[in-house]
Amino acid sequence: MEDTPPPKKKQKSYTVRQKREAVRLVEDVGVEEAARELQLARGTVHGWWKQAEKLFSFTGHSTSKSLKGQGRREVFPDLPAVVTFIKDVRREEKRRDILALERMVERLAIR
Repeated sequence: MEDTPPPKKKQKSYTVRQKREAVRLVEDVGVEEAARELQLARGTVHGWWKQAEKLFSFTGHSTSKSLKGQGRREVFPDLPAVVTFIKDVRREEKRRDILALERMVERLAIR
């Protein structure tokens, strides 16, 4: 007997239009009944109902599967400014190092 894992369920995705229709149904018959009629998990329908304002104010295409704006945020939103700052600091450090070396050479030359 082989120990093969059961096949993974494919994650379903729904369009904004489908989500809006589900929310309208929730407002008519409630979350439990809407979930039963649509044959969806109650938590899924409830989540859409909680974000109803975003769903109805979404201006993108209704066949879109997400409301956009998801994803990882930038750690450094103004990266060019960070790079400029680092370069400025390094330039200043380089000047200080050169001045220190010049002083050391002068002291050694005097001996």
